[in-house]
Amino acid sequence: MRAPPPLPPPPLLALLGALLAAQVWCEVSMLGPSLVVEPAARVQFSAAAGVRVRCAARGHPPPALTWLADDNTPLHDAPALRRIHSNGTLEILPAPGGYEAAAMTVRCRAANPHGVALSRDVTLQPVVDGGWEAEASAPAAALGGVAAVTCGATRHAALVQPALWYRADTVLHVDPPTPKSRYVVAGNTLLIRDVAASDAGPYSCLARHSLTATTKRARPAHLTVTPSSANSAPRLVSAGGELSVSAGHDVCLPCVATDLKQPHYTWYRELNGRLQPVEAEGASGWAWAGGAAQCLRRVTPAAAGLWICKAYNVYGDATAHVTLAVRDALSVSVAPGVLVADTGSTARFTCSASDAGAALSWLHDGAPAGSGADLVLRGVARAHRGVYQCVARRAADSAQAAAELRLGDSAPELHYTFIEQALRAGGSVSLRCAASGSPPPRFTWLLDDQPLDQYRAQHRYFISSETSVTGDVVSVLNMSAVTAADGGRYTCRAHNDRGHAHHSARLNIYGPPSIRALGPVRVVAGANATIYCPYAGYPISSISWWRRGASVAVGGAGRVAARGAELRLAPALPADAGHYACAVAAPQGPAARRDIDIQVRNPPKISPFIFSSELTEGSSVQVLCGVSSGDKPMYFSWLKDGAPLPSNLQIEEKSLNEFSLLMFSDLSARHSGAYTCRVSNHAATVNYTASLSVKVAPAWATEPLDAAVLLGAPLLVQCAAKGYPAPTITWYRRIGEGGEGVEQWEQVGAAEWGAAEGAVHARNGSLSAPGAARTHQGLYRCVADNGVGPPLVKHINVTVHEPAHFEGTGGNVSCVRGRSAALVCHALGDAPLVVHWTHRGIRLDLTSYRWAVTEVRTGAGLRSTLQLRAAERADIGEYRCHAHNQYGRSEQLMYLHVDEPPEAPRRLVLGGVGSRWVRLAWASPPASPPLAHAYTALYTTLHALPGAEARQNTVNLTVDTTADDSLDTDGLRTLSARLDGLRPAAAYSLRLTAANHVGQSPQSEPLLFTTLEEAPTASPQNVRVRAANAGELHVSWSAPPQDSWNGELLGYVVTWRELSRFDEEDADDAPSSRRAGSATAAGWSSAELTVGGLRSFARYALTVRAYNRAGAGPHSPAVYATTADGVPEQAPRAVTCEAVSPRALRVRWAPLSAQHAHALRGYDLHYAPIYFASSWSGAGESQTARAGVSGEATLQGLRAATNYSVWVRARADAGLGPPSPPVYCATTEDVPEAVSQIRALACGADAVRVTWLAPAAAPRLTHYTLYTRELGKVGGEWAQRVDASGAEGAAGEALGGGEEVWREVRGLRERTVYEFWVRAATSAGAGPPSRPVTAAPAPPVSARVSSFSRVVYAAWGARVRLRCAAVGAPPLRWRWAPLPSAHTITDTGDLIIHRAEASSGGNYTCEVRNGGGSDALAVSLAVRLPPAAPALRLVRADVTALLLAWDAPSDGGAAILGYTLQWARGDSPAADRERRVPPADAAHALTGLACGATYRITLRAHNVVGASPHSRPLLARTRGDKARAPPGKALVWANSTALRLNLLAWGGRCPVTAWSVAVRAAAAGSWRDLHTNGETAEAGNLRPGSWYEIRVVARSPAGDTLALYRAATHTLNGERLGEAVEVPAEAHGVSSEGSGAAGTGSPAALWRAGLAPALLGGGLALLLAILAGVVLARRRHAATCLHRECSLQQVCQPHPQLYTTEPSKRNGKTMTPPDVPGELHEISPYATFSMSGGAESCGGGGAGGAGCALHLRTFGRAEALDLAAPPPRPNLLAHTNEYGRGRDSDSESSGSPCAACAAELYRLPAAHLSDTLPAVESSADDASYAAGARGARGARPPPRARRRRDHARHHSQPTVSHRF
Repeated sequence: MRAPPPLPPPPLLALLGALLAAQVWCEVSMLGPSLVVEPAARVQFSAAAGVRVRCAARGHPPPALTWLADDNTPLHDAPALRRIHSNGTLEILPAPGGYEAAAMTVRCRAANPHGVALSRDVTLQPVVDGGWEAEASAPAAALGGVAAVTCGATRHAALVQPALWYRADTVLHVDPPTPKSRYVVAGNTLLIRDVAASDAGPYSCLARHSLTATTKRARPAHLTVTPSSANSAPRLVSAGGELSVSAGHDVCLPCVATDLKQPHYTWYRELNGRLQPVEAEGASGWAWAGGAAQCLRRVTPAAAGLWICKAYNVYGDATAHVTLAVRDALSVSVAPGVLVADTGSTARFTCSASDAGAALSWLHDGAPAGSGADLVLRGVARAHRGVYQCVARRAADSAQAAAELRLGDSAPELHYTFIEQALRAGGSVSLRCAASGSPPPRFTWLLDDQPLDQYRAQHRYFISSETSVTGDVVSVLNMSAVTAADGGRYTCRAHNDRGHAHHSARLNIYGPPSIRALGPVRVVAGANATIYCPYAGYPISSISWWRRGASVAVGGAGRVAARGAELRLAPALPADAGHYACAVAAPQGPAARRDIDIQVRNPPKISPFIFSSELTEGSSVQVLCGVSSGDKPMYFSWLKDGAPLPSNLQIEEKSLNEFSLLMFSDLSARHSGAYTCRVSNHAATVNYTASLSVKVAPAWATEPLDAAVLLGAPLLVQCAAKGYPAPTITWYRRIGEGGEGVEQWEQVGAAEWGAAEGAVHARNGSLSAPGAARTHQGLYRCVADNGVGPPLVKHINVTVHEPAHFEGTGGNVSCVRGRSAALVCHALGDAPLVVHWTHRGIRLDLTSYRWAVTEVRTGAGLRSTLQLRAAERADIGEYRCHAHNQYGRSEQLMYLHVDEPPEAPRRLVLGGVGSRWVRLAWASPPASPPLAHAYTALYTTLHALPGAEARQNTVNLTVDTTADDSLDTDGLRTLSARLDGLRPAAAYSLRLTAANHVGQSPQSEPLLFTTLEEAPTASPQNVRVRAANAGELHVSWSAPPQDSWNGELLGYVVTWRELSRFDEEDADDAPSSRRAGSATAAGWSSAELTVGGLRSFARYALTVRAYNRAGAGPHSPAVYATTADGVPEQAPRAVTCEAVSPRALRVRWAPLSAQHAHALRGYDLHYAPIYFASSWSGAGESQTARAGVSGEATLQGLRAATNYSVWVRARADAGLGPPSPPVYCATTEDVPEAVSQIRALACGADAVRVTWLAPAAAPRLTHYTLYTRELGKVGGEWAQRVDASGAEGAAGEALGGGEEVWREVRGLRERTVYEFWVRAATSAGAGPPSRPVTAAPAPPVSARVSSFSRVVYAAWGARVRLRCAAVGAPPLRWRWAPLPSAHTITDTGDLIIHRAEASSGGNYTCEVRNGGGSDALAVSLAVRLPPAAPALRLVRADVTALLLAWDAPSDGGAAILGYTLQWARGDSPAADRERRVPPADAAHALTGLACGATYRITLRAHNVVGASPHSRPLLARTRGDKARAPPGKALVWANSTALRLNLLAWGGRCPVTAWSVAVRAAAAGSWRDLHTNGETAEAGNLRPGSWYEIRVVARSPAGDTLALYRAATHTLNGERLGEAVEVPAEAHGVSSEGSGAAGTGSPAALWRAGLAPALLGGGLALLLAILAGVVLARRRHAATCLHRECSLQQVCQPHPQLYTTEPSKRNGKTMTPPDVPGELHEISPYATFSMSGGAESCGGGGAGGAGCALHLRTFGRAEALDLAAPPPRPNLLAHTNEYGRGRDSDSESSGSPCAACAAELYRLPAAHLSDTLPAVESSADDASYAAGARGARGARPPPRARRRRDHARHHSQPTVSHRF
């Protein structure tokens, strides 16, 4: 068996034990929290999707996770914003609508009882990811060169990266880059080398969003492969910008020029402010495709920075800058991970980051604790334990690492103690202490500083100990049945090997005083001491201390003082030893006294000692540690640096009783340190420490050597020495020799080396420079000295070699053709230098007479000059100056340009056209530089405005810098420029010249063009406004100046708004149309317009604008006018009423304000009683009372106790204003009238029955009083109360006997005559008495009827009871005649009719019989019926109102309470709305209706019985028609990328409430909706030179109008493909569906496109010829037209009906004709006729035209007027297809003054056309009163036909009429 290894010697074990006791490194897991999942420093996420940020930590116990905001406040759940899950995950919820919120910074916090850990700062950045699209671009590439296809995104380009590349629909497989790869991806660019013609085609990419992972494919970009490029400088198509790559990956930096011959590439890298060439092939990377991309292998952070690429050929160069960012994860580590340190020791944590430049900081349990790489904690205490984190920050990145500090052996610390308390005897008590320490402390309990068991038996107390969750030791002292003797000063003492801690407090138990026995007390001399008196008992009145032999007690001041139970010795002296007595007294008198012996001990006292300061290696020394005083025995020990002396130092120690000697025989540097002498005795232990320093002479650690470096290379000269003290390194540089051959040296500083202070390594004195300079060369001396022995000195030589290089970067040299040129280069470097020149890579032959080279030596190198005597075009290109020496070679690139006058620009075309600008494009030979030529445009207006002269303008052009610099096959470059300052809609002729510093070129060929239209720039002139009728304003104006038209005027827009009433309270009640609105007047010659439907006597501001196809111009200055007076428009406010008396009400209201009281004549008060019936609850027939303007009136003559409805209307001369909302109030109660009928009959020997009827119009009766008195007596009557509700025989009116009441009066004397009378009473009092009646009690014999004969009213269908009460001797028999069909006769003789019918009415007789006789009663029954159905009729129809009237129907026997008017839009049988109408009204106006809409209206009448049947439904239509579509030319304005729609050009009488405008590519694709402001709509981003379909839906109350147009954008050069046209009606269905079946290839399409229009046109011409013949034959006088003057004379035959487009006008007022057949209507002189197309309209395809409908279209010309001359139209040369063609004869904007010559049919009776026109339609007539128009409503005029827009374009409701 192998012997076990020997144990280490005992001194080594002691050293290891000491080290472990001081500081222990533990490879154990952390108990404190440690983050195992930490979020990234920056989290970008989609705002629409939200994000979950995970955080996880470990520890024991498991830590709790929370999240903190940037201000360290905790984050909590926030609805709709964030949620924090139980596992610590922070979830940011999706934002509503995906809006982009602000970024926020959060941190994750992990905590448990051992500490707190925080994560790095986490920035949460929400990003709106919607709306991005992938896009690809592929510039043209030269054959054989390199092509670049770029993939980008419209938004968030940094978050979108290409995932796949496509060629057409085939995926390109792109492998990782290699030097031979054909495809390389550089950033977001795909590079293709050796481009062939087969590579041309579409390329696209699939882009992926890094946040949402959504992918989108870009639209293909077409790669064009062109032949070899002409002579030009390189053009970079993929270069520059920034690239970011993760460390360790390969990356390619692009620098692509598509030219061929492919240019030369040179790559440079910026290092330390200097550009360093990059090797084409090396270990770090390679040049791909000759340098079109520089590829790097496995990049490191050192590769980050600026990279520069220079591409050059013989014609020039181009430079690209690429910034490369290398993403490397920042990492941090802390050592040690877990550190266990003893209390009082020093702890150190070391932090290191992967990036040396990162800033380091420390956190302790989440709180800042310092900065730097090292964290040193001195005097470790309990507060230092916990989690320490090192946080590294670099720009926006950060990282952290954690470590834990645990306490090793530490002295106890108390965390919980008990307090002083007083208790009654017999109870129990618990004292608790808690402490922590390492090792865990033990507790000892003391009573008066003595062990507890010394005074108390163990069975009387119990001590328990436990360990808490946090590691604290808790000790509890429990005592039961305590007595007074248990009181005292209790102490809990926690102690372990490292120390102790204690706490004391008194426990007082009520009882007599006592003092325990205490042994000798020992104190240390010279130290403060406190002795406590061990007394018990409570309460205590006094405590005193006495020294034996003293006559007085110890005082409370001085060195020896007594304070309560404490005796203090400060300090204790040997003389203080002796016997002392402690005396304690209670308040009641009992006292106690006991002696205490105090002994004073002396501690050791060490005499100071020191070591000599001049000790060196090899010497010897002794040191003596002596004691001057102290009690014996004493014990000595020595420590070095706080630890026992190491045995390997060979130190000898000798100790005697009073001293100890330490001897060093051979000193070395290892003996240096702090030596401590420790002396102990029974009193104390004392220390004394002295330092030993051994001086060591310097010695070379790194000896400096000679250095030779290249210029600019890093230079490092190292010089390091060791010794004690540490040697100082000093560098010197030789600067020459002084007098007598003495060398001169100067000290070298950091600035001499060009380095910053941070570059000097102070630890060993070495110096470094990032780049060697010429000034660094010479003789240097390094000196190391520490004052011990001679210094070390070493001389070295530093040599700096300069390789060949050039000053400057070269440049361009220009000269004029035929003149000389000189190229100069200055080469620098060590001699010898050799220089030569090359041109286009070929070395120059200096034997030629045209070349000469001269060289001049300079102090730093060689200057070479190349002289060219006569420059020619062949000399253009690249020149290189080459230099080399034995240390390197270099070259300088220069370019020579030979200038000559430019050629004339060629192929001048339009690149775009606007209203005031054009973009010109032309071809020009390449210039060097490309924009060296100046270009001038010379243009002339072809057609000037009247009065203006045509002149030539000259403008210098600025060439676009973004123009395409590629060359075409002719070697020409295409340039472009923008020319501004033109007039809209004007024709120009333009030529172009080029110039440079040499001269000017000839002029180019002329270019003819026309600018686009623009909205007018001036407003109409001479705007005037006057008031017409009430609610109407007449506006007139004149056209704006012609030079501001900017095109062809189409009409005018009149806008109004009310000024005077916007701030009133009722502003919201009035329709907005009466507040503000606009209307259009079509035609450039329109001069006036009437605006109706306004508020009366209101002030308006009106403006007028002119508009053309491009839009509306500016507003004219506002003119103001007030409408004529009318009826008040506001109802009185604050109407109240109150009862004044039973017959009167007082009504108050707030008078109208001054704006509404302009013509006030008073107020009308309407009042009506309120009825409550089965079908009607409310006011009945109203009455009217007139009042003044004061605001108060009293209504008289009302009914008492009746509810009334009261409303007030303002009264003016023009009529009544609107009613106020009704208010309700009731008159007060009144005393009733006298009972009208009363009867008394004997009904027994002592009884009389009294019967009476209630008073007429009786109010709410409360009771009756029946008076009885013997006849003939004065006074003595007696009364009895009869309740009105409980009276015998009382019944409701519904039963027919409602007012009859009877009561039997008993207890009378037989045969005595009595008189009876009745008084009715209400809450207001009793009414007058009735007439008295007499009767005498007697036994009943003959039958007598006690009821009254009267008339009973009953409602139809009600149950009726007819009373027939009787008295007499029984039996009584009743007989009624006649008897109705359904009836019942009761036992009391009442006849009950179960259902009252109309036939039930009539006279009824009741006969009563018995044995004594008979009596009879006659009752008349009147049955009230519901009213009959009223007959409703239409009086007048307006644009938004219908005036209705009716005759009062039969009331059915009961007064009509009112009417209910119900109406619904369309043919719906159900009513949408209803309105109540007072009974006195026989007409009503329904207002606020939709324009041109049909309504179904019914009327019902109401009385107390019920409602009448509905009247016969009335179908009525408001005036107005649908919007009318304009021709395409008037609607659509176009340029090369947009189509603008002028919605003002639409006509129609009803306002357009909504527009729906959509556009799509012609016959393909889906519709795209356009936004409109009500006047214009614009479609942008369209393809130039393309046809589009436009769908416009104008929605108005009269119906929707659908129009479909085809329009084309202009080409890029401004050419028009054609005018916008409206698609025929039959094509609407096909076009709107987007089907391709409507293409030109189908037979139906061919028929519509060609054959059908031709046949229809021929048929139309034939019909027009027949019509003209008929008209000429019937006319009496023909119209003539000569020299622009028109006259028309004819005699109109009487005819019951003619047509006109406008209502008749009389005296300037508009009169609405009634809808009565036979009324006169007029036909406008501008009517046109056209035949509807298609065989279907011809009723079966008859051969003739008789079966087809001929449409008559009229325009708003009431009479023939001369028109102003139209504006001149230039012959626009470039676009005669728009302005040169003939105008439609019916065009309102044609401007022809003879347009009225076609009015031969003016006022022609329609009957004369009956044989020719089977159906006539007026486009302007209202269908509500134009019967002829109804008959032809189904026929639609051809879409291409021009229509006259003679009514308002309505954004509002007011009616508008205008004249020309």
